[in-house]
Amino acid sequence: MDRLGIGYETLRAINPKLIYCAITGYGQTGPYRDRAGHDINYLALAGVSSHCGRSDSAPHGYSGCGRCWWFAHAVMGILAAFVERQQTGEGQFVDISMTDAAFALNGMAGAACLAGGVEQKPETTLLNGGSFYDYYQTQDGRWLSVGSLEPQFSARLCDILELADMKSLALSQKPEHQKAFKAALSEKIQQKTLEQWQVIFADTDACVEPVLTISEAAEHPQLKARDMVIGVDRGDGTLQRQIGFPIKFEKTPAVTTRIGQPLGGGKPKT
Repeated sequence: MDRLGIGYETLRAINPKLIYCAITGYGQTGPYRDRAGHDINYLALAGVSSHCGRSDSAPHGYSGCGRCWWFAHAVMGILAAFVERQQTGEGQFVDISMTDAAFALNGMAGAACLAGGVEQKPETTLLNGGSFYDYYQTQDGRWLSVGSLEPQFSARLCDILELADMKSLALSQKPEHQKAFKAALSEKIQQKTLEQWQVIFADTDACVEPVLTISEAAEHPQLKARDMVIGVDRGDGTLQRQIGFPIKFEKTPAVTTRIGQPLGGGKPKT
């Protein structure tokens, strides 16, 4: 932006109240400040990829959905600068590094490593596949997510799957018990199709849900009830289906009036 004459220092001289946020791969300082990269590289360099995925295969691929990690940090930074400006009357530069943001999201894994000296690996902790909190393949090759960690949920899961004698294993912290319980779950879940499991768990709160495609998710009654798929006028009397705004305001609900811009530029449609 400095090359274009609209860098922070130039604009701050005009308006000292300016809040200016820069989002880059590695931030404004450090040896990598000018280095090229993509999200998959930032996740890898930040240590996140090392404890995600399966222990016998490569780290999970990156779909693009995870970009919310740096977007959220940018929003928090801008809002914090806004609050500070209310107190001092001055703006400031907000430096967001995607790598920093990814590293900060290591959360429990980071605490275990830095404070406890335990390096995190795939399928070794409660939430990364080391417990029965995982995905299980169904008879028709689809997947079912099982997150029944709490005692009341794991008990219901065991009852529905006719595994009542394994309730104690579900609550155990011992790796061998979790491995045995996961094997039993996998065997049971492979006996029915995803649709059959959806019917079985429809009226049971056990933290078990199907892994849906985007088109299936768009038709799910919960997302439809939340207006997460909306129709926006294309300008010719037809509607373009789009993802709705995820934040629901009581007094000022979001209104979408544009469907985007034609490829290659041109006037945005309203």
